[in-house]
Amino acid sequence: MPLVLLQYKMRYEKGRSLRDLAEKLSQELPAIVAPALTLSDRERLDGQVTPEDIIVHCVKSNDADVNNKDLEIVIWAHDFPERKANLEERKDAIIKGIHEFLRDWDRNVSGFVWILLQPTAFGEI
Repeated sequence: MPLVLLQYKMRYEKGRSLRDLAEKLSQELPAIVAPALTLSDRERLDGQVTPEDIIVHCVKSNDADVNNKDLEIVIWAHDFPERKANLEERKDAIIKGIHEFLRDWDRNVSGFVWILLQPTAFGEI
């Protein structure tokens, strides 16, 4: 269950908010992130990721934040060696999907994608 944190700037050019953009992007992120994190059947059966597996938290930044971008996307996922082997390609695939989403918006936003791989344990309650 990868976890995605999407943080957006509270204020954007001329005081406008990125809230609408961030809310729509948060709905699209599972479909963008899942294929980029999925491992092939040959690599590992427990490395399959569907959009329904992606948890997205969308939060706005505040005045105390320093040096933040308009959109900041941090992804925590399990540290499979197969994922680590081509992590840059996976990150690039996510960025490409976000760029495609942003084409529908008349905005020039700054941002980043940061994938953090680490040992994880997930269980539902």
